[in-house]
Amino acid sequence: MISTPLMYALVLAAALQTAAGALTLPLRGDDLASDERYNAGVHTGGIQAQGKDIGARRRVSDTDWSVLKAGTSDRKVVNNWIVYGKPFYAMASGTVVGCWRNAPENIPGSLNALYKPGLKFAGGGNHLWILQDDGAYALYAHTQPGSIPAALCPHNAQLFTGNSGKGASPDIEPEVRVTNGARVNAGQFLGRIGNSGSSTAPHLHVHLEKGGQPVAMTFERGLTTPFTGEKASLDGPWTPLAGQKFPEASVLFWPPRPAGTLTFNGIRQADYQRLVEHLADSGVMPRLITCAANGATYNSTWVPAQGQWASFHGMSAAQAAEKQLSYTHQGYTRTSLYTCGAATVAVWRK
Repeated sequence: MISTPLMYALVLAAALQTAAGALTLPLRGDDLASDERYNAGVHTGGIQAQGKDIGARRRVSDTDWSVLKAGTSDRKVVNNWIVYGKPFYAMASGTVVGCWRNAPENIPGSLNALYKPGLKFAGGGNHLWILQDDGAYALYAHTQPGSIPAALCPHNAQLFTGNSGKGASPDIEPEVRVTNGARVNAGQFLGRIGNSGSSTAPHLHVHLEKGGQPVAMTFERGLTTPFTGEKASLDGPWTPLAGQKFPEASVLFWPPRPAGTLTFNGIRQADYQRLVEHLADSGVMPRLITCAANGATYNSTWVPAQGQWASFHGMSAAQAAEKQLSYTHQGYTRTSLYTCGAATVAVWRK
């Protein structure tokens, strides 16, 4: 993926090559508003050392971000948090081996009065343990009460009836364990992010462990940008994960959206390039792009990517002619061309 400092940009994409065993991010880009991104940082040590606590942020201005929805200010109201209620999905296929779905929720900034570790409900609150087909155990924790489907979790009580008796890794409480659990497919809906268990602010906790050791998570798609000091530009720069380990740093991240036929209308020129990078990372390519008002806005239709493709927007007539000559010599065919005033946008494929 290459971008130029001019008012047009180029993307070349082939079938994405990722590391064997790369996971699917547990969040999706189409669940975010245009000014929202997820965030994660460095987790504590021990068995959860490679885990992530995932929140969401809304861009307020420039490089400033908020955890709260626009028009709200009270951090003690759980529904004010952007991340609260966002859906999450399975990182890999596997089998449910533990779960809880109706533990009470916390007011942000404090723990529920009933929470005593291992006595009334688990530290994960409402959570899922999934034994992945690769042999790693995945924990998804702190979800909304009742949001984990009953088909995935047979435990409907609010509180434990006895005491905890957690053993060796994975440390699944006895009342949480599931036998002959449901099968889960990668990308399947698992529940909604909440604030249950040992959580004082809405977030999703995820980690992998195997043989009593933490397991690093590598993801096939997704974009990240540093979030040092909780500052970042909406324009990134965004770096593709592309099968690499999730950064051990504070980052904003932009998960891919499911590949398919996607349509975007009225996208401002200032927002269009970052959308192109996000969609390319999602495994789709442009089929048709049009513009209006000399390239002030763009309409585009995207389809699952096949082969290599290139697209420029905001080109002058001379630049468009130059690119057509260059790409024709490289064996590309121009499949979309549109001019609005002094601006031209085009797509080439081979």
